[in-house]
Amino acid sequence: MSRVLYNAINQITVGFKENHLGVDLVKLRNSADAVICHTTGEVVMIQTGIPNDKGSTGNRSYGNFVKIRHENGYYTLYAHLKDVYVKKGDLVSTGEKIGYMGESGNAYGVHLHFEVRDPQDKRINPTPYLDADLPNTSDKIYYQSYDNKKKKWLPNVVVGTNEYAGNIGNSMGGIYLDRYPIRVHDKNKGYWLPWVENRGDYAGNLGNEIDGVQIEGLKYRVHIKNGSWLSWVSKVDDTKDGYAGIYGKAIDAIQIKYR
Repeated sequence: MSRVLYNAINQITVGFKENHLGVDLVKLRNSADAVICHTTGEVVMIQTGIPNDKGSTGNRSYGNFVKIRHENGYYTLYAHLKDVYVKKGDLVSTGEKIGYMGESGNAYGVHLHFEVRDPQDKRINPTPYLDADLPNTSDKIYYQSYDNKKKKWLPNVVVGTNEYAGNIGNSMGGIYLDRYPIRVHDKNKGYWLPWVENRGDYAGNLGNEIDGVQIEGLKYRVHIKNGSWLSWVSKVDDTKDGYAGIYGKAIDAIQIKYR
C-alpha cells in the first residue's frame, strides 16, 4: 500500500532519472485523491497559490508543494498539489492528509511528484521508500559554511565533534544548520539578519562577511579571520556573551557542540 497516496497502490508514470530527481505517481485508476504524509515530521516549507504553468522553472515548477523534515534528518517533498492542508511549522503524522493531487506548476495532467532528500538536502531515488520506511540514520546534526573567496559551500560537518565549518583565512558568507534556530550579523550591512531554521534557508548574505553568530540551544564558538578562536558561547542575548564574534571583524570558521 502506498505511503504517500491515501488507500491506493502506487502507479509510477515517470521514474527517477538524471533530469527528473523524483517520481511521478497516480492511482491505478488515474484519479486524483488525497496525498498523505509518508513519515511523521515537521513542515519546513510550503508553496501555494500557483496555477498550472507549463514550462515554468525553479520552485514555481513544483506548483503547490509541501516539504517535510523527518527525525532522521531526511526530507520528503510533495508537489503539483491542488490543495494544501498544512502550514509551515506544523507537526504532521504518518498517514495524515496534507493535500490533494493536482496539476499546479509545470505539470501535464493530475499527478503527485514525490521526492526524498537526504540530510544534506540532496535528492535521492525515492522508489524504494514509496511503501517502506525512510533510511535508518544515526541522529546526527549537520552544519556547513559558505566560503566567500572560493564562492562555494564547504562540506558538511557534524555537531558535537572536533570538526569545524569554514576555511581559515577565507571569510564566510553563510551558514546552514539542521534543526536549531540560527542568525548572523552582516558585517557589511551592520545589522543582524533574520532567524532561520533547518535547510529551508541559510543564515547570511553570500559574498558579505559575517562578524557575529547566535544559535539557540547549542554551544558554539567562532574563529576570527587573521586571529584566533574566541570563547565558547552557550546563550543568546544582547550582552557581549550572548553571541559569538566581534563586530567589525570577519569570521572564517565556526564550531558547534551540544551544551
